[in-house]
Amino acid sequence: MNAKFSLMAQRAALFGPARFTRTTLAVVLVSLASSVSAQDDNSDVITLDPFDVTSVETDRYLASNSISGTAMNTLLKDIPMTINVITNEFLDDAIVGDLERALDFNSSVSQTTRGQISNQNAIYSLRGFRNRNVLLDGVMGGDHMPRYLVDRIEVVKGPNTLYGQSDPGGLVNMISKRPRSDNRTVVTSRFGQDSTYGADIDMNIAQIAPNVGLRLLGSFDDTKGWRWRDDKDSTFLAASAEWKVTDATKIRFIASTANKGGLPTNRATYSFMRIPTDLNGDGDTNDRVGGVVEATARYNNDFLPWEWTSETEQASDFNQTHQYAQLNVIHQVNDMLNLQYSYTKSYRETHVTFREYNTFSPAKSVSANYTTSTSENETDAHTLNAFITAETGEVKHNIIAGVRYTDDRRFGQGNRLRPTNGGERVILDWLAGQTGKNFRHTVTKDEILAGAQLWLDDAPTRTELRTYGPRTNQNGDNFEEVTTLFVSDSMTMMEDRLRILAGLRNIEITGFGFNASGVSNGAKRTSKDTSYQLGANFAINDSLVLFANTATAFNPNGFNSDTGAFFDPEESEAFEVGAKLDGLLGGKLSGSVALFKIDKQNVVRSDFNPVTFMSDREITDDRSEGIDLELFLNASEGWQITLGYTHLDARTVVSQTEALGLRLEGAAPDKLTFFTTYSFADDSGLKGLRIGGGAIKAWGPIQQFGTSGNRLVVEDGYTQVNVFARYRTELFDRPTTFGLNVSNLGDEFFIRARANTGTPRQVMGSIRMEF
Repeated sequence: MNAKFSLMAQRAALFGPARFTRTTLAVVLVSLASSVSAQDDNSDVITLDPFDVTSVETDRYLASNSISGTAMNTLLKDIPMTINVITNEFLDDAIVGDLERALDFNSSVSQTTRGQISNQNAIYSLRGFRNRNVLLDGVMGGDHMPRYLVDRIEVVKGPNTLYGQSDPGGLVNMISKRPRSDNRTVVTSRFGQDSTYGADIDMNIAQIAPNVGLRLLGSFDDTKGWRWRDDKDSTFLAASAEWKVTDATKIRFIASTANKGGLPTNRATYSFMRIPTDLNGDGDTNDRVGGVVEATARYNNDFLPWEWTSETEQASDFNQTHQYAQLNVIHQVNDMLNLQYSYTKSYRETHVTFREYNTFSPAKSVSANYTTSTSENETDAHTLNAFITAETGEVKHNIIAGVRYTDDRRFGQGNRLRPTNGGERVILDWLAGQTGKNFRHTVTKDEILAGAQLWLDDAPTRTELRTYGPRTNQNGDNFEEVTTLFVSDSMTMMEDRLRILAGLRNIEITGFGFNASGVSNGAKRTSKDTSYQLGANFAINDSLVLFANTATAFNPNGFNSDTGAFFDPEESEAFEVGAKLDGLLGGKLSGSVALFKIDKQNVVRSDFNPVTFMSDREITDDRSEGIDLELFLNASEGWQITLGYTHLDARTVVSQTEALGLRLEGAAPDKLTFFTTYSFADDSGLKGLRIGGGAIKAWGPIQQFGTSGNRLVVEDGYTQVNVFARYRTELFDRPTTFGLNVSNLGDEFFIRARANTGTPRQVMGSIRMEF
């Protein structure tokens, strides 16, 4: 730890203090002080909180408002872009296990990277483009988002000028739970197969002190898992407080700590295999076709057991800790101006020790890779927003102007020993002699199918790998500072029938770092750009709104060691046109449909090549175009249906290499999602019973890597069905709900993301009691 702080001190000495932080705090304090002083002259100020959406009631799975599209609490139909809201009730009904599954039923979202690898958890793509913006309350909150901290999830399609390094496919904004107006405690216990059990508590104290509300959250989970060896556990604690300082001033605070541990079975990749293939039909396997070397053509594995893992009980280990804190100060200056200051602090530390068998040779054998890695990610973010309402003639303006400064520190160290490397093989053999262990160098298909108990193998420990294994990189701390200035104006005219959204974002991204010895890697590298957004809504009537939206985005690329210069930055432009439905058919039907087209230039893609043990790099221009549909139907009293469908043509359209026409990673050509719930009437004899479920149908081929050499690693498509039941009654005079969830009812095997299989059928019971 001392080394970390010394590096941060070197950074401050080299590059100066973060003056932005002090300036922002000064502006906030001066604004608050002057406003509070003036409060006596305006005692009738009406409290207005345009920054909170959790207080708006939802209709089970149907939400009417969003905060993510405009950074203000706004009706969905008034926002000229596609936004899907995953409500808290849907999360409770549909999700069994980790929050990674929360986005499965969004038809334009797919998982591209499995969790528990290096310093990151799962990564997703939206409308075909990999997404780096998983936000918590509008700012980066770290990759690990505990399920029980999240009240709802808002998926914004397309780029947005209000956020930092915007991705053209969109962003995922998770909204945290806030204190409520009633005293309530909810305790839930969970239990299922594979020795799975857990519990969580949600305690709300409406007034723990004058004008102070408090919400306490906690959970733990433990499971033996469904793989050969798959132990996992997690704990989570959080407190969310809200203090109404005056009628015009409110302070919110959230703090949480989380820990995940066990065996890194996702990191023990579901191995691939190489099969020499005559791709061009010329009778040999000596050619290169579409970037694929015929002699080493790589595919998903077709013989490993579903419960396969290459981890060992003796040495494999995964541990991740995550601390998060958020402070919000909201102040109403007058009936035209509201201010919001937000500070977010996130720290995550991950340790992983694993054995991996990556790709089987044509002879159906594969060599081991013993690796340990440590990573840290620390983020500080300051945001100052001003929300202004005004009128110019007959035009009403809702303006948000702000500045956000994010300071991100990343550190990663890896050490490994591989039998295929001559020098590392010598160290492995020496270590085996010193410790009396027997390290497995290779494993064959025949050994696996004969029932070899790989989990009982010896393996180097984390300490041994850190002590004797060569480092996989020589990097120390790396820093990125992002300063974003943004302004957005939502203009209403023509008796509220026409709304125009116009926004600008200026972003400056500065990166620098140190090597493992603490020596600077060189001068700062600064990239900057201005992006725009322009959208319009036109209400045909109260239930039908037409909309159009266009926006640009920018992101710097990394260093090109071949040329000694940086790659040109990524630039993108997106277009969207569609319609929103709100209460059609007598209030029964709501939703949206949109046509979209996204172009992205200068995409630098890189994937590890298990044959050459180097990374393959390609530079492309990409395009994604298609249609998004989301519908909510209140079919009858107590019966609600949601339906989503996305048709996606996402591919490379320009390439400097052989990646032309390659489908974008994770982009299913077609994906259909369906979910329903039905509550039995009180006079039906089944009072308190609610049943439901859903299905996901994804058509292939679904590309699972981003480079042409892995063009044949695809998922052909899959179907998954989940069902649930809830029975609400009273137990010991307390409202009690008994629950049952079954995921992957058909027990269908499929590859969810690169080397990450879907989960077999899982059955989970629950008991929820309210106090």
